[in-house]
Amino acid sequence: MKKKFLYIVSTLIIIAVSACGSAEPDINSDDIANTAVAAAWIAITQTQAALPTATAIPPTSTPEPTALFTPTLPPLPIIPTIAQPTAVLPTADICNQVPPLEPKGKLTTIEVENKSQGQVNLTLGMNVPNDKGECVNYSTPLGRGGVVSIRALAGCYWGYAWVEGDVPSVARTGAVILCMTDPSLVYHVVVTKETINFK
Repeated sequence: MKKKFLYIVSTLIIIAVSACGSAEPDINSDDIANTAVAAAWIAITQTQAALPTATAIPPTSTPEPTALFTPTLPPLPIIPTIAQPTAVLPTADICNQVPPLEPKGKLTTIEVENKSQGQVNLTLGMNVPNDKGECVNYSTPLGRGGVVSIRALAGCYWGYAWVEGDVPSVARTGAVILCMTDPSLVYHVVVTKETINFK
Protein backbone atom coordinates (compact mmCIF):
# COMPACT_ATOMS: atom_id res chain seq x y z
CA MET A 1 0.00 0.00 0.00
CA LYS A 2 2.84 2.34 0.87
CA LYS A 3 4.51 1.56 -2.48
CA LYS A 4 1.36 2.45 -4.37
CA PHE A 5 1.08 5.69 -2.47
CA LEU A 6 4.71 6.62 -3.21
CA TYR A 7 4.20 5.83 -6.87
CA ILE A 8 1.18 8.12 -7.14
CA VAL A 9 2.90 10.96 -5.28
CA SER A 10 5.99 10.67 -7.54
CA THR A 11 3.83 10.83 -10.63
CA LEU A 12 2.02 13.91 -9.46
CA ILE A 13 5.26 15.71 -8.66
CA ILE A 14 6.62 14.96 -12.15
CA ILE A 15 3.45 16.29 -13.78
CA ALA A 16 3.52 19.45 -11.67
CA VAL A 17 7.16 20.16 -12.46
CA SER A 18 6.66 19.64 -16.18
CA ALA A 19 3.62 21.93 -16.18
CA CYS A 20 5.61 24.71 -14.66
CA GLY A 21 8.10 24.80 -17.55
CA SER A 22 7.86 26.91 -20.74
CA ALA A 23 5.01 26.10 -23.01
CA GLU A 24 7.05 25.53 -26.17
CA PRO A 25 10.66 24.31 -26.13
CA ASP A 26 13.15 25.79 -28.54
CA ILE A 27 14.40 23.15 -31.03
CA ASN A 28 16.96 23.95 -33.69
CA SER A 29 17.83 21.98 -36.82
CA ASP A 30 21.04 20.43 -35.31
CA ASP A 31 19.04 18.93 -32.47
CA ILE A 32 16.55 17.44 -34.94
CA ALA A 33 19.40 15.92 -37.01
CA ASN A 34 21.11 14.45 -33.94
CA THR A 35 17.82 13.00 -32.74
CA ALA A 36 17.24 11.40 -36.16
CA VAL A 37 20.73 9.87 -36.16
CA ALA A 38 20.23 8.53 -32.64
CA ALA A 39 16.88 7.04 -33.64
CA ALA A 40 18.47 5.39 -36.67
CA TRP A 41 21.21 3.83 -34.52
CA ILE A 42 18.62 2.54 -32.09
CA ALA A 43 16.70 0.96 -34.98
CA ILE A 44 19.86 -0.68 -36.34
CA THR A 45 20.84 -1.99 -32.90
CA GLN A 46 17.41 -3.44 -32.29
CA THR A 47 17.40 -5.05 -35.75
CA GLN A 48 20.77 -6.73 -35.09
CA ALA A 49 19.60 -7.91 -31.69
CA ALA A 50 16.47 -9.41 -33.23
CA LEU A 51 18.40 -11.55 -35.75
CA PRO A 52 18.63 -15.25 -34.81
CA THR A 53 21.99 -16.51 -33.51
CA ALA A 54 24.01 -19.07 -35.49
CA THR A 55 23.62 -22.55 -34.01
CA ALA A 56 25.58 -25.68 -34.80
CA ILE A 57 23.82 -28.14 -37.08
CA PRO A 58 23.59 -31.51 -35.34
CA PRO A 59 25.16 -34.41 -37.27
CA THR A 60 22.84 -36.66 -39.21
CA SER A 61 22.71 -40.36 -38.54
CA THR A 62 23.87 -41.18 -42.08
CA PRO A 63 27.67 -40.89 -42.39
CA GLU A 64 29.18 -39.35 -45.47
CA PRO A 65 30.79 -41.82 -47.88
CA THR A 66 34.53 -42.20 -47.41
CA ALA A 67 36.87 -41.35 -50.22
CA LEU A 68 38.25 -44.31 -52.14
CA PHE A 69 41.95 -44.08 -52.84
CA THR A 70 43.13 -45.36 -56.15
CA PRO A 71 46.67 -46.72 -56.43
CA THR A 72 49.16 -44.32 -57.91
CA LEU A 73 51.72 -46.99 -58.87
CA PRO A 74 51.18 -49.52 -61.61
CA PRO A 75 50.97 -53.14 -60.43
CA LEU A 76 54.23 -55.04 -60.22
CA PRO A 77 55.01 -57.43 -63.04
CA ILE A 78 54.52 -61.12 -62.35
CA ILE A 79 57.80 -62.99 -62.31
CA PRO A 80 57.54 -66.56 -63.52
CA THR A 81 58.64 -69.18 -61.04
CA ILE A 82 61.74 -71.19 -61.81
CA ALA A 83 61.60 -74.91 -61.28
CA GLN A 84 63.91 -76.12 -58.55
CA PRO A 85 66.60 -78.62 -59.49
CA THR A 86 65.65 -82.19 -58.73
CA ALA A 87 69.14 -83.24 -57.62
CA VAL A 88 69.46 -83.58 -53.85
CA LEU A 89 72.27 -81.48 -52.44
CA PRO A 90 74.31 -82.90 -49.54
CA THR A 91 73.27 -81.48 -46.19
CA ALA A 92 76.66 -81.92 -44.52
CA ASP A 93 80.29 -81.38 -45.48
CA ILE A 94 81.47 -84.56 -47.20
CA CYS A 95 84.74 -84.50 -45.19
CA ASN A 96 83.18 -83.75 -41.82
CA GLN A 97 81.77 -87.19 -40.99
CA VAL A 98 81.96 -89.35 -37.89
CA PRO A 99 84.20 -92.43 -38.34
CA PRO A 100 82.11 -95.51 -39.23
CA LEU A 101 82.02 -98.50 -36.87
CA GLU A 102 83.18 -100.76 -39.70
CA PRO A 103 85.37 -98.78 -42.11
CA LYS A 104 85.57 -99.96 -45.74
CA GLY A 105 88.96 -98.45 -46.54
CA LYS A 106 92.46 -99.41 -45.34
CA LEU A 107 93.46 -98.52 -41.77
CA THR A 108 96.76 -97.23 -40.41
CA THR A 109 98.07 -96.36 -36.93
CA ILE A 110 98.73 -92.78 -35.80
CA GLU A 111 100.58 -92.22 -32.52
CA VAL A 112 100.13 -88.66 -31.19
CA GLU A 113 102.34 -87.17 -28.45
CA ASN A 114 101.46 -83.99 -26.49
CA LYS A 115 104.48 -81.71 -25.98
CA SER A 116 102.48 -78.49 -25.56
CA GLN A 117 102.85 -78.24 -21.73
CA GLY A 118 99.03 -78.16 -21.39
CA GLN A 119 95.85 -80.17 -21.87
CA VAL A 120 95.00 -80.70 -25.57
CA ASN A 121 91.76 -81.31 -27.47
CA LEU A 122 92.93 -82.59 -30.85
CA THR A 123 91.05 -83.07 -34.13
CA LEU A 124 92.56 -84.78 -37.18
CA GLY A 125 90.43 -84.52 -40.32
CA MET A 126 90.81 -86.15 -43.72
CA ASN A 127 91.60 -83.69 -46.48
CA VAL A 128 89.96 -85.70 -49.29
CA PRO A 129 87.83 -88.89 -49.35
CA ASN A 130 89.57 -92.25 -49.74
CA ASP A 131 88.88 -94.67 -52.63
CA LYS A 132 85.73 -95.91 -50.80
CA GLY A 133 84.28 -92.38 -50.45
CA GLU A 134 84.99 -92.20 -46.70
CA CYS A 135 86.12 -88.82 -45.33
CA VAL A 136 86.11 -88.55 -41.52
CA ASN A 137 87.36 -86.58 -38.50
CA TYR A 138 88.98 -88.06 -35.39
CA SER A 139 88.86 -86.15 -32.10
CA THR A 140 90.64 -87.01 -28.87
CA PRO A 141 91.78 -85.34 -25.65
CA LEU A 142 95.42 -85.56 -24.58
CA GLY A 143 96.78 -84.92 -21.10
CA ARG A 144 100.00 -82.99 -20.49
CA GLY A 145 102.83 -85.13 -21.88
CA GLY A 146 100.33 -87.83 -22.88
CA VAL A 147 100.51 -90.20 -25.85
CA VAL A 148 97.52 -91.70 -27.68
CA SER A 149 97.35 -94.28 -30.47
CA ILE A 150 94.59 -93.86 -33.08
CA ARG A 151 93.53 -96.55 -35.55
CA ALA A 152 92.49 -94.36 -38.51
CA LEU A 153 91.61 -94.59 -42.17
CA ALA A 154 94.68 -94.28 -44.40
CA GLY A 155 94.74 -90.83 -46.06
CA CYS A 156 95.96 -87.25 -45.84
CA TYR A 157 95.00 -85.22 -42.73
CA TRP A 158 94.91 -81.67 -41.39
CA GLY A 159 95.19 -81.09 -37.62
CA TYR A 160 93.77 -78.55 -35.17
CA ALA A 161 94.09 -78.49 -31.36
CA TRP A 162 92.99 -76.29 -28.48
CA VAL A 163 95.82 -76.11 -25.98
CA GLU A 164 94.79 -75.32 -22.38
CA GLY A 165 97.48 -74.20 -19.95
CA ASP A 166 98.92 -71.13 -18.25
CA VAL A 167 98.79 -69.39 -21.65
CA PRO A 168 96.08 -71.02 -23.84
CA SER A 169 96.93 -71.37 -27.54
CA VAL A 170 95.93 -73.06 -30.78
CA ALA A 171 98.07 -75.64 -32.54
CA ARG A 172 97.52 -76.48 -36.20
CA THR A 173 99.09 -78.12 -39.21
CA GLY A 174 98.62 -74.92 -41.23
CA ALA A 175 99.81 -75.40 -44.81
CA VAL A 176 101.26 -78.84 -43.98
CA ILE A 177 99.15 -81.89 -44.87
CA LEU A 178 99.97 -85.07 -42.95
CA CYS A 179 99.68 -87.92 -45.46
CA MET A 180 99.51 -91.31 -43.66
CA THR A 181 98.61 -93.80 -46.36
CA ASP A 182 100.71 -96.91 -45.60
CA PRO A 183 98.78 -99.44 -43.45
CA SER A 184 102.00 -101.20 -42.42
CA LEU A 185 103.57 -98.10 -40.75
CA VAL A 186 103.01 -96.38 -37.40
CA TYR A 187 103.04 -92.60 -37.95
CA HIS A 188 104.34 -90.41 -35.09
CA VAL A 189 102.75 -86.94 -34.75
CA VAL A 190 103.73 -84.29 -32.16
CA VAL A 191 101.50 -81.49 -30.84
CA THR A 192 103.28 -78.37 -29.52
CA LYS A 193 101.79 -75.04 -28.38
CA GLU A 194 101.38 -73.89 -31.99
CA THR A 195 102.11 -76.75 -34.40
CA ILE A 196 100.98 -80.27 -35.29
CA ASN A 197 103.53 -82.17 -37.39
CA PHE A 198 105.42 -85.42 -37.83
CA LYS A 199 108.01 -86.26 -35.16
